[in-house]
Amino acid sequence: MATSQGDSYVGPAYELTKSVINLRKLPRFGYGYDFTALLSPNQAAQADYATGLLALCIFLLTFFLLWSIAIIVFKVMGPGNAGFLSGHPFVIPDPVDDKKNIRKRPLRVRIVFLVASVLLMIFAFLLVVLGVANVNNATTTMGRSIQTGQELLEHTNDIASELAMVGKNSITVRDAAVKELQNICPDNPNIAELTGVDIMPIAEKAGGDLTMLATFISQGLATLTEALTLVSTGLNDAEDGIDSIDFWGWQMKLLAAFLFILPSFLIIGVGLVMLDLDIKPYQKCLTYFIMPLFTLTVVVTYVFCSVTLPTAAVTADACSGGGQVAGGPDDTLLTIWRNLRGDETGIMFMFAMFYSQRCLPDYYPFGILDRYFGDLETAISSTDSFVVTIGDNLSVLKEECGREFNSVLKLVNDTNINLRVLQKQANLALNLFQCKNINDLYVNTIHEAGCTYTVDAIAWMFACSIVISLCGLTMIMLRSSYYPEQYLGLSSEWITKTTTTTKSASFESGSSKSMNEAKTQETLSSPFSKSSMEIQGSQQPSEIRESATPPSTPPRLFFQFDFDAVECSPERDPQQRTPPGNANVDNDDDEIWL
Repeated sequence: MATSQGDSYVGPAYELTKSVINLRKLPRFGYGYDFTALLSPNQAAQADYATGLLALCIFLLTFFLLWSIAIIVFKVMGPGNAGFLSGHPFVIPDPVDDKKNIRKRPLRVRIVFLVASVLLMIFAFLLVVLGVANVNNATTTMGRSIQTGQELLEHTNDIASELAMVGKNSITVRDAAVKELQNICPDNPNIAELTGVDIMPIAEKAGGDLTMLATFISQGLATLTEALTLVSTGLNDAEDGIDSIDFWGWQMKLLAAFLFILPSFLIIGVGLVMLDLDIKPYQKCLTYFIMPLFTLTVVVTYVFCSVTLPTAAVTADACSGGGQVAGGPDDTLLTIWRNLRGDETGIMFMFAMFYSQRCLPDYYPFGILDRYFGDLETAISSTDSFVVTIGDNLSVLKEECGREFNSVLKLVNDTNINLRVLQKQANLALNLFQCKNINDLYVNTIHEAGCTYTVDAIAWMFACSIVISLCGLTMIMLRSSYYPEQYLGLSSEWITKTTTTTKSASFESGSSKSMNEAKTQETLSSPFSKSSMEIQGSQQPSEIRESATPPSTPPRLFFQFDFDAVECSPERDPQQRTPPGNANVDNDDDEIWL
């Protein structure tokens, strides 16, 4: 007879993975780390642990929201106060006047934008590959374990059904056999004194053993059925949990597609600008279609990241043991059971703990069944002894007892056969429930699928989503990168009004007049000069717009004064105007270029 207790197998202990160790270190802002408190009757402990998880989510979400609000504030401030952070094109000065090398800023910002875009796409790829891969590994392992468990359960149910049928037939035969054994020799109850064959004690023992068998059939099968029900419930719950896991649904597929496609359009836009290709329709498409979709995708990503963080903390706490001692998921399961059921040590507790606690003998659940197996073996031995004794002394017993023993022998033989079938089927059932068979299912489901692949998947999803969120917000803030630069050109604010001065008598010198006329003529003959009439005839000063390309020569400003004409340029020192003693006396307005 084989029993599980004779099996020396000891299940493997769970080893904490790097993901569990790292996620276990997540801050809780002074709140508890004990996962088992969440499944305990202590409401204060439940609130303490749940508050720590909620604080994690709120902390991360607040960080992303503040960044998003800052981007909105920059947009409202406009280019005058926030510059390119407002989303407007870069405005850089004329290279001649650019003493701080501001013209290099657009290139640096675009490099940061491109690096953030590449990182975002890389971690989007890792999110799909490593996140989905670990989730698939977890679901595949769980599915394989559930399938094995269901096959095991089907075999055990078949055995239990046959046990029930054989047991029922055995009880009927046993009742008839016990009745015959109680009146085995009605004509001579003291047959042992005459023949020397002590058949009565043998018959009484066989009858007693068969009576005891009734308890085995009823209680033993009840225990086995209860164990089967427990396993079946656990397998069904696990299967329902796997069916509810749909990480790679249409929502995740759409998010992953946006994280690949939208940054590609933005990278192309930046590349076109860096190649000095100013394609206005494409820039409008980026501004009014691609960027809003990308912003929505980033918002969804950082909300997903904020929700994933406490989920990662929960799984790490559960797989590390929940409390201060890192006992793994085995310790978590035992602590939760005790929190909910107290010190209960019934068959269901022993059955669950035996297979989850590495098959320790302290939790062996089949002790009662082993005793019944001993009773069954004794009953088989008693009936065998009775059949042999009757067969060896059949003629003497017929003569002294005045009866035939064929019916008795048939009943006892049938009972013996049924007992042997019952023993065989019960041993098959226990062999199916050997520690290694069930513990392997537990280890594959909880240790590997639950606390290895699942935790790794959540860790990768959190890490990838937080990098994607940071890079995405950076790209949104630097969205001016796909606009061409605008150069700071002549502006209407630079035009001053004509001023008039009071002329003195010293300005009426003729030599001063001839000098001023000569200089005025030189100025008018310059290819860069324009008279006030030409400006009025072609374009008003207020209509002069910013130049899209840097000017070949530094911009010059036109003013009108009614004193000496002076030409100043960056290439030479300004000329001093004629002293007041040689004033202009013709009352003409002279032109001055600065």
